[in-house]
Amino acid sequence: MKTEMRLTVTGEQRDPDGRADLNTGCYRAFYENIDGRHVFTYQERDPDSGAVTESEMIISQESWTIRRSGARAAVMRFAPGSREESLYETVIGSIPMAICTKRMGMRKMGERFLAKVSYSLELGGGEAMDCAVTVKAEPL
Repeated sequence: MKTEMRLTVTGEQRDPDGRADLNTGCYRAFYENIDGRHVFTYQERDPDSGAVTESEMIISQESWTIRRSGARAAVMRFAPGSREESLYETVIGSIPMAICTKRMGMRKMGERFLAKVSYSLELGGGEAMDCAVTVKAEPL
């Protein structure tokens, strides 16, 4: 059974030159636990164009997948000790990306959920950036 949740996703990125970016988004999401996998589905809307991206996040003890389709399509997979390669789709074309997961953890406390993954990200073969995604979910 799906539960309506408030999902807060915070992305952190530190470029090789030391510049840091922090982005936070809050979304109305639907949550369900499927065989120990925590599944969140939600929509992201671009504040400038209004374009919608359908997003799904699947988090388990072993791995984490973020799948986006629509305006900003991408699949990001995280698993400790692994290197995952995929494409990040943009309006100007596809950018190859590589993700090396460093640490990953999650905790469910009653109806609340918290997870974080730390990883390095290489875009277009450039230098690796230190990144993290934190997810917090609570019932509406």
